[in-house]
Amino acid sequence: MKRLLLVSLRGGCGSTTVTANLAQALVKINKPVLAIDAVAENLLQLHLGLPFEEGDGWAARMAKQQAWNEAGFTSPHGVDFLPFGRLDNEFGSVTRHVDLQAFSQLGQNLREVANPSQWQLFHGELDYINQAALLNFIDSLDMALVVLTADAINYTILQSQLENNRALRKLIELGKVRILLNHYQPETEIGRDFSLVLKHELQDILVPVMMHRDAVLAECAANLTTVQYYAPISQAAKDYQALAFWCVSSLADPYDLG
Repeated sequence: MKRLLLVSLRGGCGSTTVTANLAQALVKINKPVLAIDAVAENLLQLHLGLPFEEGDGWAARMAKQQAWNEAGFTSPHGVDFLPFGRLDNEFGSVTRHVDLQAFSQLGQNLREVANPSQWQLFHGELDYINQAALLNFIDSLDMALVVLTADAINYTILQSQLENNRALRKLIELGKVRILLNHYQPETEIGRDFSLVLKHELQDILVPVMMHRDAVLAECAANLTTVQYYAPISQAAKDYQALAFWCVSSLADPYDLG
């Protein structure tokens, strides 16, 4: 079993899109995948064929003391996933609170019932690595994939996190953190410059596959699908397939390579 946590360095970096399309790319190369949305905005389902009006999900069920496993869905193209669900508070409005204890329990439950060959992709928040309630979950990860874009703001935030976030530094020392450059624009000078700086400073921590900016990704979300099926010959589809192969290679067990 492989467990990945995918997070954005800051809002808008694209970890939701990356989670859905990486899951689909892994399925395309015959890997059993379960994608889990652990973000209260509950947007991962839009990329996997489930309309936003569908409010069922693991968090919604656990909050009502119901069976979380009955909230599972399968996308039209074979990705199994657990949406977060819609949580309504006592006033009838939607709450954005994530019960970390419930998420920790979900992580443990999924560990116990998973197929040994399954890939579990958790879409979450960067701050989760600092939460005491999630220590066991974080320890169980094979990789935390931090998604950023090549611009001055993200670069500044990344430097601050690398200097001040002890939990992040510990995971880096354990070899469990990789940085993924998203929305890459090689045709712009700033895109090229920042990518070179990141390569020089991050070295092996930077994923060698760069995810190009591709307008087709926005169309995919609007059509409740992933890029592999909406635009299979697009640059984005090629990028995600390359990312899937890189993940498989990077996390291969020694006996798989022998």
